[in-house]
Amino acid sequence: MYASLRHYRIEPKNMDELVRRVPGAMEVMSKLDGFRAYYVVRAGDDTLATVSVFADKAGAVLSNQAAARWVKENAADLFSGTVDSVTGEIVAYRTAS
Repeated sequence: MYASLRHYRIEPKNMDELVRRVPGAMEVMSKLDGFRAYYVVRAGDDTLATVSVFADKAGAVLSNQAAARWVKENAADLFSGTVDSVTGEIVAYRTAS
């Protein structure tokens, strides 16, 4: 499995509106080939992070492109900075049984 992690800076006054729009991004991610999971983390008043999990590297890389397109088309007015992202192989994980 592979994951893409993205870190967004948001104007604090825009956070609630962005969270309201998140289901649209989730819909886009869930339709990509190899989709396994998508998490959105509110990491403070001005920070949002996402984790996209895919079966293969191609899906994880494609998720970065899809996320960028979704932001440009649906939420560009809410962001205050650049997006930091990393993509790589998941080398260890554990879930509750």
